[in-house]
Amino acid sequence: MGISVQGLLTALAVCMASAAQAEPVTLKLATGAQDSTIWAKQTQAYVQKVDELSGGQVKIEIFYAGQLGSMGDTLTSALSGRIDMWSGSLPILSGIVPELDTMMFPFMFDSDEQTVCAVPRLTETAQKAAGRKFHLLTFAPVEHQAMVGSEPLVSPDLLKGKKVRSAPSSSSINFFQSIGATPLPLPAEDTPSAASTHLVDAVNFGLTYAMASGLTETLPVYTRADVLFSLGAVIVSPRSWAKLDDQQKAALTDALSLMEFGAKLQEILAFEKAMSDRLTQAGGTIVHLTPDQQKLWEDAARATWHKSLSELKGDATGFFETIQQAKADCGS
Repeated sequence: MGISVQGLLTALAVCMASAAQAEPVTLKLATGAQDSTIWAKQTQAYVQKVDELSGGQVKIEIFYAGQLGSMGDTLTSALSGRIDMWSGSLPILSGIVPELDTMMFPFMFDSDEQTVCAVPRLTETAQKAAGRKFHLLTFAPVEHQAMVGSEPLVSPDLLKGKKVRSAPSSSSINFFQSIGATPLPLPAEDTPSAASTHLVDAVNFGLTYAMASGLTETLPVYTRADVLFSLGAVIVSPRSWAKLDDQQKAALTDALSLMEFGAKLQEILAFEKAMSDRLTQAGGTIVHLTPDQQKLWEDAARATWHKSLSELKGDATGFFETIQQAKADCGS
């Protein structure tokens, strides 16, 4: 039986399409994580899963903290398309989508359980807020951020007159100003050197990052005044996302099954416990607050929410209300 011209053309078209699909895509991912941390391991697992699900058609090259610049610099590059993917802290990203800052208000969430339940419910609302600025893949837990200093900081009044490294967000700055401190919203990468040169007296940081960055060599006392639960996000440059076909997009999205929020948090908490043991073994100190001391921090922080909310652009009030509804649905 002969093959028609139309049949040959159809077969040729299928072969050409298959050849086009067989061409792998390599995406550059800039992450704020240092390569020795639990966040780096979680990122590596995600990259491997994308490779597996795409049949090798989507490769992701990871660039760790500082390799391509600060988190702010790499975010700018991602938004312009010079970097394909970005993984970093929410305070940095809130400079682009101010509504996201409401998720980082000090003491926003009542417990780890509430955080695990509520944050994933906010993804769709956040994607709408981001619009075409970037494609939000997922939120990710980072760690509790408490106070790092040269002495125990069991109450907010002990920071009065002190220079404190704060997150680069209006809510964090407002909080430290309200207790009489001078907040310095330095990039995370610059903070250890700022502490060693006495540019700052105390730092609002997570224990894992404080240890990994060498900060605790200068400021060896970690007070568990967990001012905020630090969140991160993984985004794709709008230009890069538009260039991907449906199967490639599906691989990036489906691989998020490895990024389940609760499971990631448990890994982070286990790593944090190991870092806590290392700090005490090295001569550092972990200070735990009494319930009354914790309440002092919480009351001082929540008193600044209204001011911070009034200063944010976009539909910050609407986003804040969505958070409160998610918290109510999840309970405490």
